[in-house]
Order: sequence, then C-alpha cells, then structure tokens
Amino acid sequence: MKYLKMSLTIIVVIAIYFIYLFIPSRIVISGNDNFGKMANDPNFGVLQIQYWDKWMPYQKIDTISHSFFFQNSRMDVQNAFISSAKSKFIVDEVEGVLTFSALEASNDQTYVRYECVIENRSFSPMTRIHNFQASKKMKNELGIIMQAAKKHYANKK
Repeated sequence: MKYLKMSLTIIVVIAIYFIYLFIPSRIVISGNDNFGKMANDPNFGVLQIQYWDKWMPYQKIDTISHSFFFQNSRMDVQNAFISSAKSKFIVDEVEGVLTFSALEASNDQTYVRYECVIENRSFSPMTRIHNFQASKKMKNELGIIMQAAKKHYANKK
C-alpha cells in the first residue's frame, strides 16, 4: 500500500509538472493574410472599425458597447489607430487582447496580421488547461473572421 501511494503521488507530481512545462504562461495566437488594396482604403479599410459590421460574421451586435457576438465568442472593439485596431476577444470567459495590423505590401496588396495574447499565469493546472483549450477555439473563430474580411475586401476591388 505504501508503494501504491508513493507511485500515485509521483504520477500526480509529474502530470502537474507536465502541465506547467508544456502549457505556456503566455499564449499567442497569430495569423496573417494578403488582402486587396482596398484593405487600407480610408473609407473601406479593414482597420476602419466603424465598417466592421458590414463584413464581420457576427450573430448579434451591441452598438452601444461596440461588441460583436459570435457562435462561441465575443469581441469588444476598443480602439483603432492608423495601422492597427485593438479589441478584447473572449471565449469561455477567457480574455485575450486582439490586435489587427495592416501594412501596404505592394501596389495592389495589403498585408493584414492579427495577434491575440492570453495571459495564462494561473497557479491552478485546471485553469491553465481550460485557457489552453479556449485558445484553440479562439484560433478557429479568428480564422473565420479573417476569411470573412478577406472575402468582403476581395469584392471591393
């Protein structure tokens, strides 16, 4: 019985160590794509947050709080600058800071990049696992959002 308890304790300690070793304390989800020239246009640009309701694949929108509700997530739009737009992206009560950036790549292309950062500094191994699983959902949702934006701006050429 003594060896069984010791073996189980060792297994639990190794499992917890594995969680802290392989699930990072800062999860970064990023991606990029090339858009048509219209992605940087002052009237229709991808960073013009006042036009996001025209292409964003939302299920519900709250215009007062500038929030888009999707199937599994929510995006609270915070502000936009000349070359970037910041939002708070929430999935399963896990928040990440989402930044969209746009750079002119050539005469007919705009390079659009997104980056979502989740601070995963929780002491609880279950919370770290939950945040990691939520980050996978975020990645899928952000892929859908980027495809909707690319499709919208492809039609604007």
